[in-house]
Amino acid sequence: MSDTTIPMVDLDVTNCPPAVELDMAGGSDIGQRRSQNQDHFMIAELQRQLSVIATDVPLDSCCELYGSEPGHLLVVADGMGGHSDGELASSMAVQVCARYVLDMMHWFLKLSSKNGDEFLDELSYSLSSAQEALWEQSGSDEGRMGTTVTLAYILWPRMYVIHAGDSRCYVLRDQKLQQITKDHTIAQRMVDEEVLTQKQADDSPFSHVLWNCVGGGDHPVRPEVVRFTLRSGDRILLCSDGLHGMLDQAAIHSIMGDGNESKTTVDHLIRHANNAGGRDNITAVVATCREVQ
Repeated sequence: MSDTTIPMVDLDVTNCPPAVELDMAGGSDIGQRRSQNQDHFMIAELQRQLSVIATDVPLDSCCELYGSEPGHLLVVADGMGGHSDGELASSMAVQVCARYVLDMMHWFLKLSSKNGDEFLDELSYSLSSAQEALWEQSGSDEGRMGTTVTLAYILWPRMYVIHAGDSRCYVLRDQKLQQITKDHTIAQRMVDEEVLTQKQADDSPFSHVLWNCVGGGDHPVRPEVVRFTLRSGDRILLCSDGLHGMLDQAAIHSIMGDGNESKTTVDHLIRHANNAGGRDNITAVVATCREVQ
């Protein structure tokens, strides 16, 4: 792994579960106090495809061949910067990450222990690629625009999360909600160093001061990398701090465990965050893993 990459975390690696379908939805809202929405998100399916130009081999009428295992890309970005800079930063980051994954990254449709680290190196470089694009856009301006990025690439049953900033990725499993990314804030770092308790950090003025993001300064981004093995029944949430800053863990757990379709769950999360004050832009992406019947 690269020297600029936070050590990889392996979580709950189990036997491969059965094939599933993903019910995915996302939404973003300006909130109650902002004049502009600087959040962006994306949900995408990536699948290797071969379009046949000419052949004398009998084919199905579609004349297209597809790889057997599509990948799914989930991204949430929360921009920072004055005026329109934050909106542009998050939009650019999402686009660059998606373009990188699609056009530049090697396709690893059959991952193994031999190519897993190489795959993660490639995937984590999507954030470095986005940072380079933001630096080029900002030029030498002081207070360069920046953004958080939380990206999940799902190749069933594996999920790979690449993360910088204080947006979050959660997994709900067996009615237990787990935050699988760490906030890259000064306050959280002080918790890690046992200078503050978690409650003190939540109330600290440093709770929204980032030490790591995409763009936003001269320091290279340090992607956090998480590997997670999914199971049928798992629910995944990616969200900006406008959501988790308004709703505590118990509230998020209650809504994520409601058993609704992903779109309904997204709507409920955003509505409850607005009802709690909506102090920031609110973005949520939910994916529900359902066993194929």
